[in-house]
Amino acid sequence: MRPGLLTSKPNRWKVLAIAIGVVVGAGLFYVFNPAEIPFPPCPFYKLTGFQCPGCGTQRALHSLLHGEWEEAFLYNPILIPALALIALLLYLNSFDGKKRFPTIHRILSGSAFIWGMLAVIILYWIGRNAYRFFLE
Repeated sequence: MRPGLLTSKPNRWKVLAIAIGVVVGAGLFYVFNPAEIPFPPCPFYKLTGFQCPGCGTQRALHSLLHGEWEEAFLYNPILIPALALIALLLYLNSFDGKKRFPTIHRILSGSAFIWGMLAVIILYWIGRNAYRFFLE
């Protein structure tokens, strides 16, 4: 039998923990609407009045789980591609994806990609707050 996802015990527990976390988190965001129930507020927004790159994520997750893609995009446009990237990284690191797709793993683990993602996040952060300077 080829080594893979369920052949080593530590890997089984890691996959199980990730799966349980995703199911519980999705269940909470499906049932409770963060726009109506006081979820923890963003500390950066509370202190500065500016939105951080993650602002709107809780409301966007709730909208995504209810199939409201456009609404989710309006809450936080960077969330949908970020979730796709997170899913790909989880696959590569937990489901034998490093061996099956070594080039993709090498690119996504490389410093150029990581610095590029940081630049995208910073530009998004600036862009989502820049309108305030032009409207005032």
